[in-house]
Amino acid sequence: MCENNSKRCSIQMKGGNETMSITQTSSNSWDGLLTNYLKAENLKGSEEVFVCVGVDVKETDMDLEIEREDEKFIFSLNVTNKVFLKNNGIKTPKGVIGKKLTLIKVKAMNPTTRKEVDSLRISKIE
Repeated sequence: MCENNSKRCSIQMKGGNETMSITQTSSNSWDGLLTNYLKAENLKGSEEVFVCVGVDVKETDMDLEIEREDEKFIFSLNVTNKVFLKNNGIKTPKGVIGKKLTLIKVKAMNPTTRKEVDSLRISKIE
């Protein structure tokens, strides 16, 4: 339900403990525009475990809302990580909610700059 004169909406889905919140962006508010995207430099070591608490899918893009202790991040999935989820038993995008994800730092080729950069890969799902 959207609040009056606001672009902030919340949707709760029944059928489990899944909750998904959606914030529509607009030029009238910063809501939904300032997020804490997870980067390789945010990992405390070479690998770390996060819990997925939400999923946002737009067209072919998929972002996970993940937590570590008291920190929350948005983890934008590339094709490699989406395929890993699908091939490891996650039947639908919302099926990853509540799962523990082990993320590792890897080197990957940036397709735009054609340079090797630090990246993140999902290595394990529990």
